[in-house]
Amino acid sequence: MDYQEALTRLHSLTSFGIRPGLERIEELLRRLGDPQRRVPRYIHVAGTNGKGSVSAMLDSISRAAGLRTALFTSPHLHSHAERYRVNGEPIPEGDFVRLFGQVLAAIQSMQADGWESPTEFEAATALAFLHFAEARVELAVIEVGLGGDMDSTNVIESKLQVITNIGMDHMAYLGNSIPEIARCKAGIIKPHSQLVTAAEGEALPVIEEVAAAQDSRLFLLGREIRLFPGKLSPEGSSFSLELEGKSYADLFLPLLGRHQLANAALAVAAAQLAGFSEEVIRRGLAAVCWPGRLELLSTDPMVLLDGAHNAPAARVLAQALQDYWPGKKILCLMSMLADKQQEEALAPLLPHFSRVIVTSSPYASRQGDWQQLAALCRAGGVPADCIEDRQEACDAALEALRSGEYELLLVCGSLYLLGDVRLYLMNALKA
Repeated sequence: MDYQEALTRLHSLTSFGIRPGLERIEELLRRLGDPQRRVPRYIHVAGTNGKGSVSAMLDSISRAAGLRTALFTSPHLHSHAERYRVNGEPIPEGDFVRLFGQVLAAIQSMQADGWESPTEFEAATALAFLHFAEARVELAVIEVGLGGDMDSTNVIESKLQVITNIGMDHMAYLGNSIPEIARCKAGIIKPHSQLVTAAEGEALPVIEEVAAAQDSRLFLLGREIRLFPGKLSPEGSSFSLELEGKSYADLFLPLLGRHQLANAALAVAAAQLAGFSEEVIRRGLAAVCWPGRLELLSTDPMVLLDGAHNAPAARVLAQALQDYWPGKKILCLMSMLADKQQEEALAPLLPHFSRVIVTSSPYASRQGDWQQLAALCRAGGVPADCIEDRQEACDAALEALRSGEYELLLVCGSLYLLGDVRLYLMNALKA
């Protein structure tokens, strides 16, 4: 079995869908020797938006402390191997194949004993724990895949959790109201632990209730965690922060967007609670890299990439466009999965766009009628064209940008789209 065959066999488990419950992952890990128990420290990160950014920041800070770290996130941009990182490096393909062979054998053993098959994400989670245990990592930052309580990552015993925020997303699995979704995400809170969160509105009482029931100390952004935003610039952002009598002045974050200041505040708070020094926190934060999130790929011509894929993320992107590039004539290249809130996501963005090029999604099984997105743009008063081939769509967008008709090209709507076209755009911009 080579790397591509291993990936194909892993993805074939998608046919088993998304099925809540921890029984399968617990049994799978038991048959693999419970590798998750061989990682001494975890930070568990959940939330609707921002959890990947917070996870990347915490991993960078942990590495700045000299620890051997692990980072498990999803989705990826270019390679599935990016989901499993040790000391910032994706899992080598040979290790992926070997460890997936162990996971597959355990799955087949379960099926032979009458168990239903673990899902793709459950298999990926098991592989991650095998890799991290084998690499003898000292601290692992684990991003929740979907929800919290029944997510396969929730088999870990973490003493420190982060819940970024709560919004309406994945309602088919998590619930149809903010309190329902909040209760699901609050399932990662462990007894006698510490929780850092930016939850607000209807979500906050639920988070507070669960934290109190678990005797977990809660640190809330805007209450225990005091954030003081500084300067926003295309090079990065500065901010100051106070927590439990500790002050941090003029921290620098290279990621763009005022929303990243809230994410950074959560990461700094969690890092302080984890025992990291101010000097380590400063170095780790300044070194963080998280491509595809308000990533300025080029300044001449100006090309911006952002993975905004739902309504809360779209509002954040719209705010960033206003903060950094107000009044610019923007051409948008977009694709969005059919199971997302397309109209709600488009609403804050369309006033910033002069024209939209809609293209197909690399995730064909979830794209639905991809041209419907163009119809929604036109209904919102923005001219929209459809170009199914994604490379042709990139070429058309770059040609229009270079003609001088537009001042900025924004590629957004899905991390899957960004992963598919990012390298192509980078090479085209060099030509």
